[in-house]
Amino acid sequence: MGDRVTKNHRRAYPTVSLLLVAVNIPLALLVGLLLVTDYRREMRRATDERRITLSDEAGVIGSALLRLSDPDDTAAITAFLESSCAETAGPDSPGHWIDVRWNGCKLHTHTGPIDSTVSVDAPNFSLEVIAGRFSSGLLTVEVSELAADIRRSVRGEILMHVSWLLGIAALAAVIVDVVLVRLIARPTMQLAASVIRLGSQQFEVEPTSFLSLELNDLSESISAMADSLNAAQANRATAMKRAEQIQRNLLPNRIDVPGLRIATHYQPAEEVAGDIYDVMKLRDGSWLIYVADLVGHGIPAAMSASILKLVIDSAAVGCTDPGELMGRVNRALPRYLAEDGFATAIMLRWNAESKELKFASAGHEPMLLIHEGEMQSIEATGLPLGVDETLDWKTETIQLHHGDRFMLLTDGISEATNESGEMFGRTRIQQLAVDDGHACIAELARTFADRVNAHIGGQPSQDDITLLVAQCLEHDQQSQTNQLRLDGQGRRIQ
Repeated sequence: MGDRVTKNHRRAYPTVSLLLVAVNIPLALLVGLLLVTDYRREMRRATDERRITLSDEAGVIGSALLRLSDPDDTAAITAFLESSCAETAGPDSPGHWIDVRWNGCKLHTHTGPIDSTVSVDAPNFSLEVIAGRFSSGLLTVEVSELAADIRRSVRGEILMHVSWLLGIAALAAVIVDVVLVRLIARPTMQLAASVIRLGSQQFEVEPTSFLSLELNDLSESISAMADSLNAAQANRATAMKRAEQIQRNLLPNRIDVPGLRIATHYQPAEEVAGDIYDVMKLRDGSWLIYVADLVGHGIPAAMSASILKLVIDSAAVGCTDPGELMGRVNRALPRYLAEDGFATAIMLRWNAESKELKFASAGHEPMLLIHEGEMQSIEATGLPLGVDETLDWKTETIQLHHGDRFMLLTDGISEATNESGEMFGRTRIQQLAVDDGHACIAELARTFADRVNAHIGGQPSQDDITLLVAQCLEHDQQSQTNQLRLDGQGRRIQ
């Protein structure tokens, strides 16, 4: 779906560009068509007017020749024709021919531009000519000019007329464009900017006044939506703050376990988390230590994590074996989870007198055990909780010695991803646990938090992060010394 959205954005263009193209291209085509039509009409009108003028000229010449009363006086006729042509001669005048047929006598004269390509004796009638005629008895007078010459002589005037029309059309287009930008494009961009601010959770949007009634209504609706979202955001922030406080109240406020020094780091991806951990004393005097991770994060996972804690606490009242306890939780949990919900968990039973650590792991991240600088990765002993109600988990036993450490963590650490898509990974976790094996556990927990957050960079974490580090103490040491719990910013929680 993301690819489809990207393709749609690639085909999208600014509204102002679409409006200007949609208006100006048809307008330009229409104006071009009108200008061509007008040019042809004006040229045809000028040609028709010239034909009438030539007909009038032929009539004047014919009447004058009839008054001469001597059709055989070719010298007088030629002189008259030459004087008539001379009156029309000029640097910009078209080529001008006068043909006379009278009483069997055929006379011709011509005047025109010096560079005329047409014979001065007779026009090339294979070309288009415009002619005016006069006929009376044996007298026929024809006055003609080349159509091309006529058009050339009037083209400048017509082009000036067309230029005025083009200027008026351009001015009209500018006015239309300005109106479109001011009345539609600019208000649309302002409204789009308001919607984008809403999408960025910037809810301070004031209504903007426009000339369009519909755009005003839309602007007011966006402003009202912003106010509603702002109020909903404020209510959500208050509710999430309360939910965060409630969930943190479910975590142990102070960890005091005989024979162990414990430090934790708890960092939700959102306000609340799907991770949960606790340390509680069992009925036989031993201690239950567990870390659980519900699938997902945010509010649904946090609700499921809270329920999971209640189920574990309830099951632990009558059970001390981690494997049996895991089975009891697995049978009770599915009724509270979504259809595709499940949880990973690791449960440990600590006996301070024997320094014996019993554990069972339901598909959880490996537990890391460090003994004299050597690290052992202990895998899960069964599938995650909520997958199959008939599953059982095996309980295994580890004998700890003074200075031994163990680490419980959720996959939010190993799967923490940087901007390049590279995970933090189990290799880094194991190497860090060994390299900092001589640091106090408080510093070790803080170092893990700093390294993971540095790997993630400025982007938000994609999953909840939980880490519990414990160190085995001598029997006479006080377990509460240097105990530490850190929040998501690495600050100590009292």
